[in-house]
Amino acid sequence: MKLEAADLVRGSETPVGDGLTGAMRCILTLPNGVKRAAVVKTGSIGEVTAESFCALLLKAWGLDVPDPYIVRWPSGFAFGSADTGYPSLKQRVGISDQIPPGPIRDAAEKAACALVASFADTPLALCADEAIGNTDRNLGNILWDGRRVSWIDHARCLEEGEGYPDRNLLAVMAMLAGKEDSIAKSAVAQALALNRTVILEASDAAVEALGHGDPAAFVAKRINTLAARIISRFPAPADLLSPAP
Repeated sequence: MKLEAADLVRGSETPVGDGLTGAMRCILTLPNGVKRAAVVKTGSIGEVTAESFCALLLKAWGLDVPDPYIVRWPSGFAFGSADTGYPSLKQRVGISDQIPPGPIRDAAEKAACALVASFADTPLALCADEAIGNTDRNLGNILWDGRRVSWIDHARCLEEGEGYPDRNLLAVMAMLAGKEDSIAKSAVAQALALNRTVILEASDAAVEALGHGDPAAFVAKRINTLAARIISRFPAPADLLSPAP
């Protein structure tokens, strides 16, 4: 497993215009000289390491994640991912900051959650998010073209998301869609079948490229209790034999 370094084609940057990360669309030159359209985000070395490691790991676990790159940036290293060319689920269903809170926005968000709950890879993504401590999964970092789903934006994983509540938002979406039982069962099954060997391989590749941290250690602390962690994200039915409070 290897994390490729790429060079920015200066002057190719344009703002993505969605989200809070300041992501830029640009052209990268890969080591073999091929030009590639990409989305690049700057951040701390911890955030870039988290993005890189998580992209490699989630791909190795079977999720569709755009190819990751380490980008030589004027201020140091940035994280780049191949531009899929298709929109986020938030954009796809027409949710924007211009729509105020209320029935219209609520209906759009509920419809989007129902879509997420219908995706075949959602249980695996929920399981992976729990393993990497992703507290920032949202409709803006799930890409969907009407058929293909890709999972992006992992800078706030591995405890880089300071100040974010400890939650698994794919579990929240499953509950909003009324699909919590089937998705929870499938996610637990995925947790028990995860390939653990690739955790260290992804970590070694990220650390070799960036020289920072030990991302495998974070996941290793969670992996043995991952199934229980997932179950805890879904409220258990009331025990009918328990005395009333």
